[in-house]
Amino acid sequence: MPEPTLVKVVKWKLFSRTVSSHIIDYVVPQYGDTGNDECSDYTVEDIIKQIKKYAARNGKNSRVGQEKLDLIKIAHYAQMAYELIETQEEDNANRP
Repeated sequence: MPEPTLVKVVKWKLFSRTVSSHIIDYVVPQYGDTGNDECSDYTVEDIIKQIKKYAARNGKNSRVGQEKLDLIKIAHYAQMAYELIETQEEDNANRP
């Protein structure tokens, strides 16, 4: 039986393509890929600070398109925090 197409999932996939394009076209050329960028040394707390910084700018930036770009950055940082938390949980689960 095929999986139902949910509107929220379709919208998320479209948004994730936008985030992917931002990472490919801007983040990696500007800052490097994982392991070779400053974010590779960030803690979860550091990443959450970045999310808060971009969220706090909402409605306060006069540059056209900046609010949407900040949301893309928030999504990327959220993914990084999620991945780091997962890694920490796996490390803790594998400790004797």
